[in-house]
Amino acid sequence: MKLSRLIPLLIAPSLLLAGTADEAWEALVALDAGPQQRPSSPAEVRTFALEHFAKQEDAARAFLRAHPRDTRAVEAKLRLARALQLKADAQDSRIASPEIETLIAEAERAATPAQRADVRFARISYTMRRWRTPDAQQRHHLFDLAKSFHASFPEDRRLAALLTEVATRFDRDPKRKRALLVDAHLIARDDELKARIADDLRRLDFLGEPVALRFTPDAGDAVDIAGHHGKVVVLIFFAAWSQPSIEAIETIQTALPKSQADDVQLFGVSLDSQPEPLEALAREHKITWPVICDRRGWESPIVRGFAINTLPTVWLIDREGRLRSLNALDGFAGQVRELVLKR
Repeated sequence: MKLSRLIPLLIAPSLLLAGTADEAWEALVALDAGPQQRPSSPAEVRTFALEHFAKQEDAARAFLRAHPRDTRAVEAKLRLARALQLKADAQDSRIASPEIETLIAEAERAATPAQRADVRFARISYTMRRWRTPDAQQRHHLFDLAKSFHASFPEDRRLAALLTEVATRFDRDPKRKRALLVDAHLIARDDELKARIADDLRRLDFLGEPVALRFTPDAGDAVDIAGHHGKVVVLIFFAAWSQPSIEAIETIQTALPKSQADDVQLFGVSLDSQPEPLEALAREHKITWPVICDRRGWESPIVRGFAINTLPTVWLIDREGRLRSLNALDGFAGQVRELVLKR
């Protein structure tokens, strides 16, 4: 680590320890504003984020060391737990930190009635981060946590967003996903969130239905997905500016052996607004499958027509042309194999 980056991390705790509890708390809360640097590349986004999470961690630890009996200690523990988890996420760590569990458990034991909603919210958020692709038992537990929070704190301002986010873990359990989204829709007040929920519900309506998509790539003849009945179709919504999209493409291309070429067809819908980044991505990753790019990004009629609101989105379409998976990345190889073997 460069000395210029190390100095703020060394200074911040000592400054907090020297002040009063109120001053230390104000300094901790001020970090909610996020990194103040303007990144010029994806690499800098990650670097600045990690530096900021480290500052939040140091500030929370300093407050807890200096003021362990302060009434805000419970919230400080939750803030520390969140900073540790965000740092782990930014580092792509798949290993849950035992300290995070300890901090949340300590907060649960010490919480006042007024703090219980925050602690329960932190518990659900942590559980979701641990279980990015939950199995059936984990989904059942997560569903119970969300419904319990709804019953206990029906007026909590975060409830609609929480239910919507929990629903993202239920692409392989459409019935429960719909239940969560319907509950969220009934209480959502923010227009942007309501639009997202409406999109999520619309995508559920496509399950089991034929997918109609005909387009002409920048180079080549018109392509009609319906013309590939008899094959399993992988439909990828992506963009060259989306690092998760690039990682998804790498995962898909690695997971599909050449032996499946006669059984599986890839198609792409790019949200890039300029051709050059897409062309560079295609060269680098040897993308030879058809890709449509109308350069209208999120306002593309195809994107809006299919209610796509996150990247990457990867769908699986069976041999009869019907949509069978809204999230093919969850156990991709297994989902493809299941459809390939189903004749």
